[in-house]
Amino acid sequence: MSEKSVFPHYPMYMATITDAIAKGDLAQMKTLQAQAEEVLAAYGDVPTALQLLKIEIAKAEAAGG
Repeated sequence: MSEKSVFPHYPMYMATITDAIAKGDLAQMKTLQAQAEEVLAAYGDVPTALQLLKIEIAKAEAAGG
């Protein structure tokens, strides 16, 4: 699966999702839900992976890397 087939035409940012909620645009909310689920399926839990990455960076920096 290519990145182009996974990522929506605009970035999956929290602001995009909260704007759709604020507008009450049901169609847009459903579209964003489907796109977010595709991103999660393709890339998994990015926030957890980011935390692990930060820990490894800190370890490497502490070791003088």
